[in-house]
Order: sequence, then structure tokens, then C-alpha cells
Amino acid sequence: MRHHLLLALPLLAACGGPVRVDLDPASVKLFGRGQTALVHATPRDKGGKASPEHACAWTSSDPKVATVSAKQNDATVTAAGPGAATVTCAIGEVKAELTVAVRTVARVTASPALVKLELADDRAPVALQVQVFDDEGAPVAGRIAFTRCQDEEICRGDARGQLWAVGPGKTTALVEVQGATTSVAVEVKDVRTDLTKPEILKKGYMEDLEKKVQKQQAAEAAAAAKAAKAARGP
Repeated sequence: MRHHLLLALPLLAACGGPVRVDLDPASVKLFGRGQTALVHATPRDKGGKASPEHACAWTSSDPKVATVSAKQNDATVTAAGPGAATVTCAIGEVKAELTVAVRTVARVTASPALVKLELADDRAPVALQVQVFDDEGAPVAGRIAFTRCQDEEICRGDARGQLWAVGPGKTTALVEVQGATTSVAVEVKDVRTDLTKPEILKKGYMEDLEKKVQKQQAAEAAAAAKAAKAARGP
């Protein structure tokens, strides 16, 4: 339901000016700094007819909570910090106000506390159960949860609140929602088959491989010499 603040002035009415201004919406609730909401003002004359030729002068009672920018009777309200502010449209002495409440993300939780990932032949992520709360403790929906792993050789995160296995081991994953963070422990187990599991490169692997090749070449050369000698006969 629209909120109307009506101030009728005989002088303005006599001059054909608006006697009231309707604001839509009547109030605004924003979550997080930088979020915006659009507000439209409709000036009306004493007969209730819209008077769009009269433009609002827009102000905010607390720019630290919300700022307002506008083009005539269309305004954009932008959240600046937690709290409450009043945005006012004024046309001469006629004014209309709407309240702006800004809530910020203060706490985030994620479960399970220990995430067990499997590095399988077919890769699939594990989605965390993320809950977000504002500075008053109320739940906040629709926030994007970013995840990242401290050791990206073990797991990787994304912008969907998911974790992906990369390599076996243990690490910690961080979950962030608009500056609020939490963490979960991560364990990755390699369950790939022998066909897809890469050979582990140990220290001295190349030297051992070279010796193996040389030994094989020597064996092949000896076999060839023996065959040549047998072909020549006694």
C-alpha cells in the first residue's frame, strides 16, 4: 500500500501546483552496501490528477546509510551502510517521505564442518549448505557464496558454494558472502581407477627411467648380437 504524505498549500493549489506526492514503493529494504532500489514519485493536483511536469528535489536524511540520485521524479536509492534513513521528495513545500532500512551481512555458516571429497574418474562437486544472517540476526536469502581452498592442489571452490576435488590430502576451505566468512575442513580421497590415475613422480624418477631404458637397450643389443652369431654358424 502506498504511503502518502500530504501537505496542501492554498498558494500552490491556486497556482496549479501539486498538493501531494505519491511514492512507489512506500519503503525500501536493502541488503549490503551498493545495492539499489528504484523509487518513482507522482505529484498530484487537488483533483488527484498526476502533474508530471513538477519535478522532485530528492534528499537523504543520512547519506552514511543511503544515498539518492535522481532524474526528475525517478530516483535511485543506494545502500551505503547499516541503519535507517529517510528519503524525501520535495516540490516546493509539498513533501513525501519513504523509509530506507539497510541491513548488512554479518554472519555466515556452512555445513558440513568436515567435507569429504572423492577424486573420481567422473568429477562432481559437493555443494555446501550455506546460511546467511544480517546485522540483526535475521536470515538473508539470495546471497552468492564464494568458496576457495587454502591449498588448491587439494580442492578448488567456485561462486556457487561448491567444492571440487583436485588431489588427495587435507586442507581448509573458506566461504565468503559479502565480506562475512567462515571455514570448513576438507579431506580428499583418490578413488580413481588405475587407467585414469596418473603415475606418481617420485624423486629421481627421470634417473631411474633412464637406467631402465639403458638396461633394455643393452638387453636388446645383446640379443641381436647373439642372433647374428647364430646366423653365421660355427
